[in-house]
Amino acid sequence: MALVVDECDVATGLVRQVIARGNAELVPFDIARGRRELVRHLGADETRWDERFTGYLYDDPARRGTVWLRLRPESVTAQDLSYAAAP
Repeated sequence: MALVVDECDVATGLVRQVIARGNAELVPFDIARGRRELVRHLGADETRWDERFTGYLYDDPARRGTVWLRLRPESVTAQDLSYAAAP
């Protein structure tokens, strides 16, 4: 599997990319771990979270089909593909 995370800003010419390649597997969704990840990014006060996050976090993972995708990278590359944007 390949996972690509990139950012591109045509106004400034900023283009950066990270690619991870390796084997992946589907593993059961872990609510406690999911909550820890959301707290890290959204803060501990769940009343301030958008309902999209609390919805998938607390819905029945089996009914919804929510799983984790675990990627074990064999290679990771990072590239700066930036260019000089036209004025």
